[in-house]
Amino acid sequence: MRPIRLDMHGFGSYTEASTLDFTDVDFFALTGPTGAGKSTVLDAMCFALYGRTPRWRNNTTQHAIAPSAVEGRVRLVFAAAGVHYVATRILRRDKNGNVKTTMAALEQLPEGVNPADDTELVEGLGRALAGSPSTVSTAAERIVGLPFDQFTKCVLLPQGEFAEFLHATAADRRKILENLLGHSAYRRVQQLAGARRDAAATAQRTLEAQLQKVPQVSDEDISAAALRVEKLEKLTESVRDKAGALDGLDTAAEAARRRSSEAEANLASLTYIKRPGGVDDVAAQVADAAERVKAKAAEVEATEAEDERLRAELDGLDLALIERQLKAWEELGETETSLKTGRELTEELRHQYDEAKELEGAAAEEVEIQHAAVHKARMADLAGTLRAELVGGEDCPVCDRPVEAVPERDLSAALEEAQQASQTATAEYKDAQAAVVNLQARLDSYEERLTELDVKRRRLENKLKDVPEAGVLQGRREAAAEARQLLGGTAAALKAARRALREAEKRKAGAEEQQQRAWREFGHARDQVAVLGPPAAGTDLAESWQRLVDWAAGALERATAERGAAREELDSLDGRAATLRAELLGAMAEFDVAVPRTGTGGDYVAAHAAAVESARAAAERLAEARRQRVELDAETRRYARETEVAKALATHLEARRFMEWLLSEALDELVTGATVMLSRITGGQYDLIYRDQDFWVVDHHDADMARPARSLSGGETFAASLSLALALSDQLASLSRDGACLESIILDEGFGTLDPETLDAVASTLEALTVSSERTVGLVTHVADLAERVPVRFRILKDAKGSHVEKTME
Repeated sequence: MRPIRLDMHGFGSYTEASTLDFTDVDFFALTGPTGAGKSTVLDAMCFALYGRTPRWRNNTTQHAIAPSAVEGRVRLVFAAAGVHYVATRILRRDKNGNVKTTMAALEQLPEGVNPADDTELVEGLGRALAGSPSTVSTAAERIVGLPFDQFTKCVLLPQGEFAEFLHATAADRRKILENLLGHSAYRRVQQLAGARRDAAATAQRTLEAQLQKVPQVSDEDISAAALRVEKLEKLTESVRDKAGALDGLDTAAEAARRRSSEAEANLASLTYIKRPGGVDDVAAQVADAAERVKAKAAEVEATEAEDERLRAELDGLDLALIERQLKAWEELGETETSLKTGRELTEELRHQYDEAKELEGAAAEEVEIQHAAVHKARMADLAGTLRAELVGGEDCPVCDRPVEAVPERDLSAALEEAQQASQTATAEYKDAQAAVVNLQARLDSYEERLTELDVKRRRLENKLKDVPEAGVLQGRREAAAEARQLLGGTAAALKAARRALREAEKRKAGAEEQQQRAWREFGHARDQVAVLGPPAAGTDLAESWQRLVDWAAGALERATAERGAAREELDSLDGRAATLRAELLGAMAEFDVAVPRTGTGGDYVAAHAAAVESARAAAERLAEARRQRVELDAETRRYARETEVAKALATHLEARRFMEWLLSEALDELVTGATVMLSRITGGQYDLIYRDQDFWVVDHHDADMARPARSLSGGETFAASLSLALALSDQLASLSRDGACLESIILDEGFGTLDPETLDAVASTLEALTVSSERTVGLVTHVADLAERVPVRFRILKDAKGSHVEKTME
């Protein structure tokens, strides 16, 4: 698998759309500060292919979407064996905050598509290979040639896991190696062999139980069953011939029986045809009733004409209108009287109002006179108060005018009298005013009432403009009363006439019903023998009955003769049919076939056919039982052999020597490949060996001294772990099923632990790896010196908006 292009949007820390273009890239590095999102790039590649990543525990996708995003999208364009593919997965967060994969697709791109061009790389462009999360993972595993666990050890190499492998105990290393190299499959084979052994043993016991239920069948049994079938089949033609003849006799007998029954039925019908009594009087009763109805109808008609005349006379007189008009004339008279009286009272009240107005004016003048007198007395009294201070000819201290004469006495009594007179005049003025207001209100009310009465008078006059005088209306009312009295008598007479008409019509209907009933009796009697061709009915009931009775007498004699002939023929046919039935019973009794003694020919044919089918079925069951026993016996032996083989395989695989040998061989190959890598990285200083169930290194710079790998420094441990990783990657590739497409390797390693010389050797080894194995090599590193040696660098930066990618090339 060689990555070509990776698109992320909303995935992990990549909140915005980000693209890593690996087109024509053989050696690249992912650089940037811790937490910027470098490992997320590897997570996205794994997730696009397999739907999970090594860093997600329990395969959860809960934190795969950026916190501020509702949707996360990953698209990986990659090559495998020269073919381009695109894997797409979309995650969404629901309203409860749960993250799930909502879309997954894997397509094979057609040739000539440029993945770096967004206009060419559109969804649905290529051939669809999978369309659900599980099927995409399965298809990716098939195309890459590696399951997820091996992919993360051959293509994506996390250092920590191999350091653990380097320092693990022998037992833990055994488990790790089994998982990494897939040797656990042999343990699974042993388990499957045991399960296969148990399943085969169970199937064997089941087949043996079924075999006990299948009866044993001999050749004699099969021959006897075949002979019975043959004899029954030879009898077929004879049974059909006799059954056909029997059916013919039964048909003829049925026809004779039907003729006899018809003759019996005709005799019964003809016997009961007799002329009923009273037929001659029915027509006369109907005619008399019709004449009486006619007379009563004429009487009703005359009475109705008189009733209509009186009603027409009354209709010309609208009594309700007359009463309303008379009431209007009366109301007009009352209104004119009220209007006259109101005018007289209003005139008198207006005179009183004029007098009150005059009194009000006089009282007002008196009030003014008294007010002036009070003022004069008050001024005089004020002058008397100041009299001691006044000097004739000098200015007054109050009004600043010269004093003409000094008052000679006290004027307070005169002021009091003037004030009393003024109060009296004021009270009389208020009384006069109240009288005027009262009379004005009464006068307004009288005038308003006069206006209402005058309007009412004019309305009544307009209403009675074209209405006759009250005397004329009185005459019309008296004439209507007389016509109503006459109409009451006519109504009673009309009611009596109609009652008499109904009685006559009832008697007529009874007579007609009696006549119809007589005709129905005649029709019923004739219908009973209609098939015999009786004479047609006439218009006269008595005459029609007579013709029918005369005809029935002759028909009765003919029906008696027909019944006798049919009975003789039926006896002959029944005898011949009984002979055929006895022959059929005897022919099938030989085979113990149950047949009815009085059945039809079809019953005998059906019984014979059922016997043939039963014999054939019995023969087939015997043959089937033998075949089942043969098959069950063969299957039982096959499962017995399978049980033994599975048991032997499980027993052999239970021995630990086989697994130990496999692991020993794998470790030898692993150590050999890792030694080549480690020697190259360390400049020939170290070789890797496996001794005493542990890894050791041989230090050629220290007299080829061997020491445990646990004693290595951090940088040396990394070099040894990397060598094991690369060697194991090659070994896993050779062991992968269907041939893995290991066209790239990406190391998420801690290169910071290496010294400059070792770092240079690692870089050279990785550069050589791109050439020797034709792989794309990718690094995740913080070491600037190592990154500078990589021709293509993707610098990952992170800010408040999320992670971003910057691509640089030498």
